[in-house]
Amino acid sequence: MNSPLDLVIFDCDGVLADTEALDNHVVSHLLKEAGIYISLEDVARKGSGLTDEAMWTMVEKEVGHFLPEGIRERRESMLLQTFRQFLTPTPGLLDAVTWLTSNEITLCVASNGSAEKVTAILDIIGLTEPFAGRIFTAEMVSRPKPHPDLYLYVAQQMTTPPSGCLVIEDSRTGVQAALSAGMRVFGFCPGGDVQDLKALGAETFRHMESLPTLLGLD
Repeated sequence: MNSPLDLVIFDCDGVLADTEALDNHVVSHLLKEAGIYISLEDVARKGSGLTDEAMWTMVEKEVGHFLPEGIRERRESMLLQTFRQFLTPTPGLLDAVTWLTSNEITLCVASNGSAEKVTAILDIIGLTEPFAGRIFTAEMVSRPKPHPDLYLYVAQQMTTPPSGCLVIEDSRTGVQAALSAGMRVFGFCPGGDVQDLKALGAETFRHMESLPTLLGLD
């Protein structure tokens, strides 16, 4: 690392676990039930990094009308059920978290998702304890990612200067937010840098188990 590292801030969806693939399937299924046909690929591409409300607003704009009443609530219920059945932590994540905590580096989560969703994900993948009391979501600030508000709020609450923070993100939205906050960003790209995160200014990597080496902690 080029500067002291005091805090590692993880995005949640797509970083701690591959929630987005499961979420996209649920959303696509519900839209098809409502007679709305948006491909799974388009749901994934257009919804990546958005808040839940922004995602639904995007869909309504695409189709030109309001979505059926109750679709949001059904999605939340189906999503948690799907997570409990299929969700696992990102390969290599548990070892990386162990390395970081053993080196006395503080960890937290900053997500555009709801606190309820993030808390459930951490519980399901067995990472409640390392992040206990350090869950930050877009509900806590005026503007979600890609604005820097959430990351600046995290730095303030954790009494850590932005220069001492490292953010791990997997979307353009998140990378833009962290860079705008003046933080160093690692772009997690397990399938390759399809979103051009490196071009935005992130340092990209593909395997979570390599994180300690990238940080010089191995």
